[in-house]
Amino acid sequence: MSQGDAITSTTHSDSSNDKRHDNSTTNLLADVPPQTEDVKPASSSKKKRSTYRHTFPVHTKTLPSPLSKEAPPESYRGFVNLGMLLLFGNNIRLIIENYQKYGFLLSIPGSNVSTQDWILAALTHAILPLHVIIAYQLEQWASRKAKGFRKRLADQKENPTITVDDKKAIPTGGNEVHGKRGGKKNLTLEEQVKENRKTVGWLHFANVSLILGWPSFMSYFVIYHPFLAMGCLMTSLILFLKMVSFALVNQDLRYAFIHDTPATEQSSPHLTKVHNDTKTITNTTSDGATTTTTLTTTTTVVKTITVKKDAEKHGGTYQYEVHYPQNITPGNIGYFYLAPTLCYQPSYPRSTVFRPSFFFKRVLEIITCLGMMYFLIEQYATPTLQNSVRAFDELAFGRLLERVLKLSTTSVIIWLLMFYTFFHAFFNALAEILYFGDRRFYLSWWNATSVGMYWKTWNSPVYTFFKRHVYLPMITSGHSTLTASVTIFTISAILHEVLIGIPTKMIYGYAFAGMFFQIPLIALTAPLEKWRGTGSGLGNMIFWVSFTILGQPACALLYYYHWTKRSMNA
Repeated sequence: MSQGDAITSTTHSDSSNDKRHDNSTTNLLADVPPQTEDVKPASSSKKKRSTYRHTFPVHTKTLPSPLSKEAPPESYRGFVNLGMLLLFGNNIRLIIENYQKYGFLLSIPGSNVSTQDWILAALTHAILPLHVIIAYQLEQWASRKAKGFRKRLADQKENPTITVDDKKAIPTGGNEVHGKRGGKKNLTLEEQVKENRKTVGWLHFANVSLILGWPSFMSYFVIYHPFLAMGCLMTSLILFLKMVSFALVNQDLRYAFIHDTPATEQSSPHLTKVHNDTKTITNTTSDGATTTTTLTTTTTVVKTITVKKDAEKHGGTYQYEVHYPQNITPGNIGYFYLAPTLCYQPSYPRSTVFRPSFFFKRVLEIITCLGMMYFLIEQYATPTLQNSVRAFDELAFGRLLERVLKLSTTSVIIWLLMFYTFFHAFFNALAEILYFGDRRFYLSWWNATSVGMYWKTWNSPVYTFFKRHVYLPMITSGHSTLTASVTIFTISAILHEVLIGIPTKMIYGYAFAGMFFQIPLIALTAPLEKWRGTGSGLGNMIFWVSFTILGQPACALLYYYHWTKRSMNA
């Protein structure tokens, strides 16, 4: 065979193999569902018949549109990104517009405050710890009296043969009262205990009244700058609530100590039911920490605490580690004076480790947020407020609404920064220094579906104070929940008026009305939770609109207008 014939034979063999390969490939593709990527362009030298068929079904299930209510949950991250970009772009536009109109308005913080105001504010703050010393001395004196009463009651139990007349003849130690005809009569031991309780209570009342009275006088008549005066009143109001709790708790502890009964047995069955009407879930992590989540009957998370196993007491129920009267010490009341809580306890859950990185992060956040708040107030809020005075004078409601909506953008950011600065950064930094364990300073109020839920979740220290010392005592005394709620909001409205009206020298009732009329607003939004469920977006939007978009800016405009007019007429 020649070389040419060999080449021809080899070519013929390769061509036959190619044909067999093409036929096998065609048969294989016939069994596979047609896909667009299987379609290959025809060769330029030789056209092949396509095996693709247009007959296979593409609609095989009943499926809803992704944005429909009945559709499975989808991720809307893209829309969130778009919204953030639009918000960022709009804020950049506002920054440029603000700079073109007003230039750079910032000054050194505190430069517009007089030296006299700084000195008077410092003096007001310096006097406040004296009231803590007075409260401590009162309770120390009361504890000594309680030890005497306890001993005498124990003596009576050991000598049950003492007659009633003999019990009345026990020396009163000066505890005598005058009869209707001017004569003196001895008191029984139980009557002496009650009289002593009244005396200590009135002395505490005088002390806590001065805590608010002196700073209120200084803020209204002496200190001119409203924010400096408001700072003095805020500090005094916090101490006022702390000392009220200190007096009430020690009053019950003292009574239980005198009668040699556990303080928990003094609670009524209704109170026990209120406290125990919860569900506790405990999970243990790999690092040995235990996370305890307490749920109410409506399955709303109300408490989450992380503690180490060795700090867990009595199966998850915290018991006081210090008992009366061992808690009446300078260190105990000093710790409560500094602790980020308004509710006094002889002891608190404590953390075991100080984390420097955590602490310094919170400090950096405080400094950053305070700087941002000052920038927004001076550069954005102040010009908007100044431009609203003329609209108030002319009663131009359209322009006033425009001013309110423009101010709402700035005010809501300032308010969020204020919340994060104090309720998260400052309280956590303070708790880290003091090893304070329960750091539930707030709950997820931003998801509130009603105004009532917001007030229960945004400020846990104040909420727990009023629940512990006002709401539950009234409920267990037979009052209705409505009466107890109205009482709490009335007290809160008065304190808001004191906190805002006195520093601004404008006791017009705006702050009182804004707080008191939360009651009908709660009544209006509460049915939404039943109608739409606790996760209602409608209720959440009503909360944001009524409270942050319209309520706060409108209140700020009112106070600024009256402040400006008062300054012009002075």
